[in-house]
Amino acid sequence: MNKKPVALAFGSNLGDHPKNIEKAFSLLSVGGFEIDRISSFVESEPVDCTPESGIFTNGALTGFWTGSPHELMCLCQSIEKTLGRKLIREINSPRPIDLDILLFAEQIENGEDLVIPHKRMHLRDFVILPLAEIAPDWLVPSLGKSVRDLAEVFK
Repeated sequence: MNKKPVALAFGSNLGDHPKNIEKAFSLLSVGGFEIDRISSFVESEPVDCTPESGIFTNGALTGFWTGSPHELMCLCQSIEKTLGRKLIREINSPRPIDLDILLFAEQIENGEDLVIPHKRMHLRDFVILPLAEIAPDWLVPSLGKSVRDLAEVFK
């Protein structure tokens, strides 16, 4: 099978953040995602979240996936549910884990349920700076710029 390079963002702002993130990493591996690199963890204020939202622990990771983008999205959603994220909830409410596909090789997806590259990744320092730490030369095909170039705005 053909392994494709993938970048994911992760975040937690409910419960034991480091423990939630470590469990998510373990479940990604069990699900067939091959983790390659993990950024430093950063704390960030909630953005566009409900009033009771606390501080987030965020970061990014890169790895390899042999399935489709939709299969990876389903794995991420399954992990979120397993770790306690409610399926029916207020948008951007507190959550034990959040997993987002940032980049999937150099593919572009513009579906109703999946957009790759992630449409707000370059606007959020807590996403683009951790990704720049581990994958600065990766191209964001929809923008025609490298992760390093996009991160410069926040430095």
